[in-house]
Amino acid sequence: MINTDNITQILLESLAAGFIAPAFAMLFAVPKQYLIFIASGGMLTRFIRSFLLYSLNVEIVIATFAACAVISLIFIYVGPKLGVPRPVFTVASVIALIPGMDAYNALLSLISLVEITDIALFDSYVFTLMHSGVRCVAILLAIALGIAIPPLFFYNYRNRLR
Repeated sequence: MINTDNITQILLESLAAGFIAPAFAMLFAVPKQYLIFIASGGMLTRFIRSFLLYSLNVEIVIATFAACAVISLIFIYVGPKLGVPRPVFTVASVIALIPGMDAYNALLSLISLVEITDIALFDSYVFTLMHSGVRCVAILLAIALGIAIPPLFFYNYRNRLR
């Protein structure tokens, strides 16, 4: 169930993503008139994932895939209207969904395994490495598939109309 703490967390995460997405886009010299669309896309993407995750208790990989698929569908429509390729918007919009903490935990566990001094902690390090590593890869795969799959259906259908 949704409560005020969840609402606050979802809104704060969405707001932060609204700053992260255009900042990432500026690294690649995206014209400034498109930054508002990228910021909106980043906020919407993070909002969808956070809402599914915290309010509906959907697994993070599925929530990430759904958020990326929705934003990809939106920019399939918006991109051509603005005369800009869809990846300009979608790649920057999903950057706030990258699983940095899982990657960090997996690498920290791997380093700890290499430099292990207490054999009793071996199982804990292996478990953390596998859990965080697999979760990180699954989220990255969900992001990639969420961006890539919707255009395959849309553009295939568009070519059949000609």
